[in-house]
Amino acid sequence: SSGINAEYGESYVTTNSFGGVVTLICWVGIGFLLYSEINDFLTPNVEYKYEVDKEKDSKLSIHVDMTVKMHCNLIGADVLDIWGRDIGNTEMLKEELVPFELAENQKMFLKLQGGVDSIGKAHASLEDMMGEIHKKLVPRDDRGIEVPKDACRFYGSIPVNKVKGNFHILSGRSVNIAGMGHAHLQFGEVSKNFSHRIDSFTFGDRVQGMMYALDGEHKIAPTSDYSFQYYVQIVPTKYVTRDMNIQTYQYTVQEQLRAVQQNSGTAGIVVKYEFSPIAAIVQVKEKNWVIFLTRMLGIVGGIISTSGLLNLVITESFEFLCGCFQQRKSGQEYTDS
Repeated sequence: SSGINAEYGESYVTTNSFGGVVTLICWVGIGFLLYSEINDFLTPNVEYKYEVDKEKDSKLSIHVDMTVKMHCNLIGADVLDIWGRDIGNTEMLKEELVPFELAENQKMFLKLQGGVDSIGKAHASLEDMMGEIHKKLVPRDDRGIEVPKDACRFYGSIPVNKVKGNFHILSGRSVNIAGMGHAHLQFGEVSKNFSHRIDSFTFGDRVQGMMYALDGEHKIAPTSDYSFQYYVQIVPTKYVTRDMNIQTYQYTVQEQLRAVQQNSGTAGIVVKYEFSPIAAIVQVKEKNWVIFLTRMLGIVGGIISTSGLLNLVITESFEFLCGCFQQRKSGQEYTDS
């Protein structure tokens, strides 16, 4: 009985080279489409929306960590708003006399951080930017030896209103004048060198993984009496994902370096900032597992069904052409005979 069944089954099994080629093409097609579908599923849908900033009357803090290559008793930091009024909270900034030259571990950190930022800017996925890129502050000096302290580090937070203003570091100690703002008092001529390094400069709370344009800036003044100016455009931004809802502030920067001539300006560092009236909302929407699995099964089933039909069409066409050729050949032999 088994022999009969085997013989009976084998009579219905037809193998040919076309069937093997079609099968190979189908498996390659299935692999490619499944890879594309999985890659598309793992890439979140990021939607960008824009609306008028509804919290324009709220306050935020400017977080600063900046080192200037001058002694602390020769310079001062302040924040002024658009009307020239002194914010009056710069006493919250701390000053520390530190070496301007970085230690090797700090230089390596900044070098690696620059590479990470380049990768982060190339990522289109918000999850990659927020999850993989973990930005940290510059580590402490690990030289373990006494190094000349020739620079002043300003660090801390300054509460400000969401209005146009500027943060500046100028020569002379800053002194508040009741009802008249402030002034920078300088006694005698001093050599000015506003070479500086910005380890951190953010508006609002720092978000881990976020990249900020001024972080890592390292500027060397060619000579004394140079002015460094940064023009900052701030956009209130809200990030919304399944696990978080974060309000932060992104910004773009344009910078200018110019030599200060006599009676034509003041040497120093000035960060002029302005808030955009339009807020951005970045929302990450995850894709549905049921739809994903349905599409995967549809791809596999569709290609298998199509491959069977394609194999049948090719086989029948080949047999038809072979039959025609044989008939033509037989007819020619009959005529010759």
